[in-house]
Amino acid sequence: MDRAAFDAEVKGIVEESGSLFTSELAAAMVVDRLGRSEYRVPPLEKARPGATTVVRGFVARVQPVREFEREGMPARVANVLLKDSTGQIALVLWDDHAHMVESGELVQGTWVRAANVTVKKTDYGMEAQAGRYSTVTIEDETQALKDDMSVALEVEWAQLGALKEGELVSVHGEVVAKRGPRRFRRRDGSQSLVLNLTVFDGQAMAILVLWDDLAERAGDVKEGDKVALLHGQVKVNRGAVEVHSRRESMFRKED
Repeated sequence: MDRAAFDAEVKGIVEESGSLFTSELAAAMVVDRLGRSEYRVPPLEKARPGATTVVRGFVARVQPVREFEREGMPARVANVLLKDSTGQIALVLWDDHAHMVESGELVQGTWVRAANVTVKKTDYGMEAQAGRYSTVTIEDETQALKDDMSVALEVEWAQLGALKEGELVSVHGEVVAKRGPRRFRRRDGSQSLVLNLTVFDGQAMAILVLWDDLAERAGDVKEGDKVALLHGQVKVNRGAVEVHSRRESMFRKED
């Protein structure tokens, strides 16, 4: 791109943002769009509320696209949980960016870099909002990224026979029974999906209760499969020990 075209695009971004963006930020956005960014991407633990920054991580969870009205106009949003060896953040994909979920580009294990995202702190943790001026790209998995993922996925497995109410744990075992997935209506009128998997770790059994997108993703699990639920919460229901998935939970099949 020649200098005149570059300056014109920078000026256009500044004007389109209502002078919200500085020329320096707009220039960085143009460079990023051209795939020529050379700066180091900070680890997720460095994300701070209010910052406009770049985040990168592997996709740990994908929630389906939701459609709704915002100020009388149709809007679409999808949430993707990103993790690296230092932490995690929810990447919120608005409108055109949400298409990456529908098209199947963003799947569990994919490495994603999102530039010019705004970081917010919510009751559920940190979020990175990817809007109109953000760029979201799939990255090739280098050996360094593979090593980073391995560290992020290192967990201490809890024994099913030693679980206590309220604990946040990671568990695994062999599926010995399956119930669902089934849909039901919550008290607030919203639809939900749940799947129960009874698993055995060689010494004891517990029920994995997977909700909504995790229930949908694990719908093809069958008896005899080995599975794992990371970052679930223990509950005791009528004497039965259950491990419920949470927003930050991950589910996977194991070899």
